[in-house]
Amino acid sequence: MRQRADWMKPADDAILEYTRDAGEVPPSVIARNVDIHPKYAGERSRELANYGLLDRSSDGYYSLTSIGEEYLEEQFNAQSLTKEEGQ
Repeated sequence: MRQRADWMKPADDAILEYTRDAGEVPPSVIARNVDIHPKYAGERSRELANYGLLDRSSDGYYSLTSIGEEYLEEQFNAQSLTKEEGQ
């Protein structure tokens, strides 16, 4: 069972799973494929990037980090992550 953090929302796992499968994608594509509003996909993607589960490139595309992969594989407890502001 994945070890979710208190700050995580129900859509976060779907965002991480889609990003793992799709590679580097913008929030609008994530939103369309996980059936959430594009604005919400962008907010959640930024938050996941702030905690190190996603990486955000300079052009606004997101990709899964190694920590994100470990989380999805149930090898990492997301509760231990701390927010890194300014990323």
